[in-house]
Amino acid sequence: MYIIVKYIIIFLCMSPILSYSEPDQYKAVYSFSLKGIEFANSEHNLTYDKNRDEWCINTISYTVNIFSLKEDTRTENSCFTFHKTNNTDLNIPLLNGYLGFKSYHFERIRSGEIRSVVSKVIDSKVVSTLNEKDVRYDDNSKLDRLTAQLFGYALGEININDKGRERKYTFRHIRDDKIKTIFGDTNVKIIKKDIVNNKRSSLIWYSLDNNYLPVMIEQYRLDKLMFRAKLKSFED
Repeated sequence: MYIIVKYIIIFLCMSPILSYSEPDQYKAVYSFSLKGIEFANSEHNLTYDKNRDEWCINTISYTVNIFSLKEDTRTENSCFTFHKTNNTDLNIPLLNGYLGFKSYHFERIRSGEIRSVVSKVIDSKVVSTLNEKDVRYDDNSKLDRLTAQLFGYALGEININDKGRERKYTFRHIRDDKIKTIFGDTNVKIIKKDIVNNKRSSLIWYSLDNNYLPVMIEQYRLDKLMFRAKLKSFED
């Protein structure tokens, strides 16, 4: 009996009990900078709609400081399901639940020019409409880019619908670390996101102390840092 209890305790200590948990609702603001100069902010709002049984992450990103003289505003909305049990083969299994894609919307207004993407699942396919006229069909993607980034700590190699384009993402655990954030000393899991056959990649710091909230993101083109996004405010 002692041996059984001992091994149960060891298993519990080794198992990622807090990993891949159900999302929490929150509001967050990220500061984008390069070489110490802030050029944009991004507001994120994760909510749950009980009547529709869906989670939605809504973001709006915009230029700040002197950079706001040039209009560049982006809004993204991604809705997904998270269930304890599976109800369709389209869902992605996590450790203690199943993630399912529902819809995605992107709009960018830059110097008066509007670019938009609307994606949704129709007959097990992701159907995307670009700029209200160009329709594309995607048979393989399981998630959109925004939800994938939210759950990147739990994903491996996966087909992603990236603003209407089918792409393959890989998420790889680099290491665990402790960094300074708005929460103080924060334990983080660092994940590298690569896009197959693409020059872009990202490093994402997920907080182990705050339900895997992304607290910092660095985007690279080849080995060149393009920007760093840091969490500047948070409200749950």
